[in-house]
Amino acid sequence: MSEWDEYAEGWDADEAARAYSRGAFASLVSAASKRGMQLDGLHICDFGCGTGLLAEQLADRVGAIDAVDTSPAMLAVLARKIVERGWTNIRTMAKPVASAAYDLIVCSSVCAFVEDYPATAKRLAATLGPGGLFVQWDWELDPTAEQPHGLSRDTIQRALEGAGLTNISVEVGFEVAFGERVMAPLMAVGRMPG
Repeated sequence: MSEWDEYAEGWDADEAARAYSRGAFASLVSAASKRGMQLDGLHICDFGCGTGLLAEQLADRVGAIDAVDTSPAMLAVLARKIVERGWTNIRTMAKPVASAAYDLIVCSSVCAFVEDYPATAKRLAATLGPGGLFVQWDWELDPTAEQPHGLSRDTIQRALEGAGLTNISVEVGFEVAFGERVMAPLMAVGRMPG
């Protein structure tokens, strides 16, 4: 059982989670366009997909999505949505297909939670096809916080360089006001040479 399983049934009802996914999607469309990539027809890996809030925004625009998560309960929620909405281009799985040549890998608020972020980034990047994009969103580490969580810009930059990616950018991806707080996660983008 994953530690995230207990959140699965109520995740889609959380307006902050929905606002985050909308911000991530808008920033993804912009970042891809700036790099000359259209989403239409792409084969995507949504790593750490959760209940598929980002995948559902991509479903009608892309070719295929491999929705990957370690939480069986999160994947079960997404599997129900796949059936209900008649999506034939999304499949759920516990890990990415090692031999896939993904055009795009998206990691929405997951990399800061993995056990070995640099190794995970390297494994994921190895599944990108030539010219493919790796895109992640994560909270920026505040080392002065009472309970520091997230990733520093330098940590992200080094991990993506170590994964063999080029043309790396790490900056605030979007800002979404929610209640009295503003969500402003980092967005990192790197390209597989070729």
